[in-house]
Amino acid sequence: MLKQISFLFLVFFSCFVSYSQTTKKYNESDLKNFKRKFYLNREIGVDSSLYYMNNLLQSDNIPYKTFGYAAIEYLKVREKRPMNIPFKDSINKYLPKIAKSKKNFSLLFDIHILLGNSNKRKKLIKPALQNYITAENYALLAKDIGRTIKIKGNIALIYQDMGELDKALNKAKETLKLIEKNKEALSNKYYSSKYKRMFNVAAIYATLYKNDKKKHQYADSSLHYYNSILKTKDFNLNSYYTGKVYYGMGTIYTLKEEHSKASSFLEKSLELFEKSKSQSYLYKGYYNNGLNYYNLNKLEKAKQNFLTALSIKKDTILDDNYIKMHGYLSQIYTYQNKVDSANYYLNTYIRNHSKVSSRDRKQFKEAIKIDFDQKIKDLKEDSSKKNFYYEIIVIGLITTVIVISFLVFKNAKEKKKTKKKLNELLGKISKKEDLTDKSFSSSNPLKIKDEQHQQIISGLLKIEEKKYFLKEEFNLYNAAKKIGTNTTYLSKIIKDYKKMSFNDYTNELRINYIIGVLSNDKKVRSYTTQAIGEIAGYKNAKSFTRIFKKHIGITPYQFIEKINKEL
Repeated sequence: MLKQISFLFLVFFSCFVSYSQTTKKYNESDLKNFKRKFYLNREIGVDSSLYYMNNLLQSDNIPYKTFGYAAIEYLKVREKRPMNIPFKDSINKYLPKIAKSKKNFSLLFDIHILLGNSNKRKKLIKPALQNYITAENYALLAKDIGRTIKIKGNIALIYQDMGELDKALNKAKETLKLIEKNKEALSNKYYSSKYKRMFNVAAIYATLYKNDKKKHQYADSSLHYYNSILKTKDFNLNSYYTGKVYYGMGTIYTLKEEHSKASSFLEKSLELFEKSKSQSYLYKGYYNNGLNYYNLNKLEKAKQNFLTALSIKKDTILDDNYIKMHGYLSQIYTYQNKVDSANYYLNTYIRNHSKVSSRDRKQFKEAIKIDFDQKIKDLKEDSSKKNFYYEIIVIGLITTVIVISFLVFKNAKEKKKTKKKLNELLGKISKKEDLTDKSFSSSNPLKIKDEQHQQIISGLLKIEEKKYFLKEEFNLYNAAKKIGTNTTYLSKIIKDYKKMSFNDYTNELRINYIIGVLSNDKKVRSYTTQAIGEIAGYKNAKSFTRIFKKHIGITPYQFIEKINKEL
């Protein structure tokens, strides 16, 4: 019985592996183009970049395949998405196979810097440092000054994270000298590289001063670098980067307890961060500004800054500043004789503070509560139980493979269906056929049950004709109000006649509309995904991209690429 089960498992597993492990031959130009799409992930969207990286995984070119694995791991770690493929195993499998030749030095650099960035985001600082040092060696072998400068800066930041500030400072200064030495070779990258390293040096000096406030030369050195950045007009800094410099100066004066000066610089930084919509720096900036006003005994201004900072924080992660602000607000409201507010913030402060400490205790308890050695010993003592568990594991694996195989084939079927729908759509576009048919208009007339149904359907047709569905306020309640019915009845009519929910009906109208616009208007095709989504009635690019992909099978960016090829 057990042999039969094992044989069946092997058959299913080999079928699954042979189906999933297909490779494709791409030329060098295609591979380079796919690789470039990773570096455009902020512009074209993460899903589009992942699509192109998956193309690299199917390649028989080992260096590019390895880059694909490293790039996907980084994107998924950065976006906090689940890892559904054993990327580390795949990277460890393919990376040693890459020939250490001049042709591959640049790719090996890119792979190791991605691995370093992923490890850094996962708080694996020492492995990240090792990746960066390896990347530095490849940059030196390739004699690529741009990459060498970039990685030296990353290594300085890693040393800073590790608390090895002397090493960080030496590495950052070494990088600055290298930038000056290669000014002509760096060309238009000279000023951006110099700014980053000067800012890095200023920040390291600030941390050194924070650790030892008796050494005022650290504070002076930090301010010197920040002022030098502001005086160098050729840096041509935008609001965000200028704001970071003012924020850094405000932090130094806060540490020096020169609170008036600190507030003046922090106020400037907040104006600039408001322009660049940098939420993380706005949160930190309003907290630090509130702290300075609190120390200046300007309690009303301190309160306003603390409240603004609390309103910015959207996540549920408790940090020290978040907890401290509740304590400060409790004291401020006490001074202002506002007892209820003082009690509220005091209770919140106490509750949050206890959460953090109890969380630490819970994690410690979780870590030690299972005795794995005892479990293994118990299993070895009972051989019959061991065989029973073995059979259960084999059956479980077979079931898993069957489920995975079913999902793979189902996914392939859905992809085929989506591809057919997309090809039909592209065919209509190339023939310049009308793509904006109304959802309730059809060559087969609807069999309308009664006058009330007719009235509602007529109202929906008017909504479609006047494009009311593109308005941001369009929802079930407003649509029902406009037609003169209630939400329950309107949902039922759409369900009966269209076999879909109101939300699906809305999305169908919007996606069909934007497809028509993209097909006919070349100018709109050059817009950002955010701008195109807003035209279609969506507030943000992520929702629009998700819904578009669900209906069409590809992202808006990929669809535009296909239209441009067709037309």
